Amino acid sequence: MAVSFVVAFLALAPAHAVQAQTAEPAAEAHALDETADFWREVRQPGYQRSRVLLRHGIRMLLRLREERRPHVRAAILEGALERFQRAHLLVPEDAEVLYELARATALYERPRRGQPAERRDEEAITLFERLRALDPDLHAEQVGFELGILYTRVGRYEEAAAEYRRALRYVYDEDFAAITHSNLAEVRMMAGALEDAVHHYERAIAHAEQSGAQDPRSLALALFGAAVALDRLGEHRAALEHAARARGVFGGNQDVLRADGVFFEPASEIHYYEGLGHMAAAERDVPSERAGHLRDARESWRTYLALSAEDDPWNDLAERHLEEVERALAEAPRQARSRDPE
Repeated sequence: MAVSFVVAFLALAPAHAVQAQTAEPAAEAHALDETADFWREVRQPGYQRSRVLLRHGIRMLLRLREERRPHVRAAILEGALERFQRAHLLVPEDAEVLYELARATALYERPRRGQPAERRDEEAITLFERLRALDPDLHAEQVGFELGILYTRVGRYEEAAAEYRRALRYVYDEDFAAITHSNLAEVRMMAGALEDAVHHYERAIAHAEQSGAQDPRSLALALFGAAVALDRLGEHRAALEHAARARGVFGGNQDVLRADGVFFEPASEIHYYEGLGHMAAAERDVPSERAGHLRDARESWRTYLALSAEDDPWNDLAERHLEEVERALAEAPRQARSRDPE
C-alpha cells in the first residue's frame, strides 16, 4: 500500500562537534592528544592521514547547509565521498570514518535529465549495516533513522518500521523523537495500519509541542500526517481540524510540505496533503477567500487522481473529496449573492 513518506532531515553536524569541558589545561590536553595520536599511528599506520581526510570531508558536508543548486550539491557530495573513501581504505576498521562515509552516501543525489535522480540507497544500506556490525552503539539513533529512510526509499517498509522503532530506543531529543515518530507513522500507514499511524502521529505532535517548537516543521508535518491518516480512517472532521492546526504553525500556509528535506512516496501524495489543507482553509478563512481555497483544493484533488496509480486504495476517497469541493464551489456564488445588501 503506497502512501506518503514525509521526512525532515536533521541538520548536518560534524562528528565530535561538541566536546566536554575538562579540568585539564589546554596545552596539557593538546600534548596528551598528540601523544595518543602518535601511538595510534604506530598501531594503525595511516590513522593521522585519515583524520585529515575525515575533517576535510566533514567540512564539505557542512557546505550543503546553504547550497540549493542540485548539481553543485552533487559535486560537493562527490568530493566528500572521495575523501571518506580514501580515509576508509586507510583505516577500514575505524567506525567514525565508516559512519561519515555511509551518511554521505545516503545523502547522495545527482539529477538526470528526463529520469529520476541517481541515488545510492542500496550502497548506503550496506555501509550502515557494516557500521552496525563493527560498532552497534555508535550514533545508534541516527543510524536507525537513516536506515529507516533508506529502507523506505527502496520499498522495504517493514524493515523501515523496525529501524525507526530501534532509533526511538536511543532518542532523547524531543524534535528528533517527533520526526522519528512521524516517519514511523508514515510506514505504518503504508502497511494499512491506520490506527497505529495515528497513534505515532499523536506521539510526534506531543514531542514537538514539548520541545517548545524548537523546529516548528516537526509539529506542522506531524499534524499534516495525522490529518491524512484520520481522513483515511473516515474521520474527515478531525482530519480538517488537524490540517487547520498544521497550517496555523506557519501563520496560515502549508509551504512546509514543499520544504527542503521533505519528500513523498509516491510523488502524487503531496496533492492529497495539500487538498486537505486547502479544504481546511476554505472552512476557516474569511468568506471572501473561500472560493479561492476551494479552487486550490479542486486542483489538488484533480492532480492527485491524475498522478496516482490505478490501484491506489485512496482514489475513491479522493473522488468523493473532489465532488464535495465542486459542490461547494457551485454553492459559493449563491451564498455570496445572499450576503449582498439589497
